[in-house]
Amino acid sequence: MKKWIGAAIANWFRKPENREKAKRAAKQAYDRYQDRKNPRNPGNRPPR
Repeated sequence: MKKWIGAAIANWFRKPENREKAKRAAKQAYDRYQDRKNPRNPGNRPPR
């Protein structure tokens, strides 16, 4: 089962548009993490 999942993911990453989509998603997630870690406007934080 693990090999099948790995093969499916590897096959998905073969397409250039999927690689770009993954890069964008990773960058957005990292940017959100950095914004939470170091807020630029401390008074403008969303409610928890």
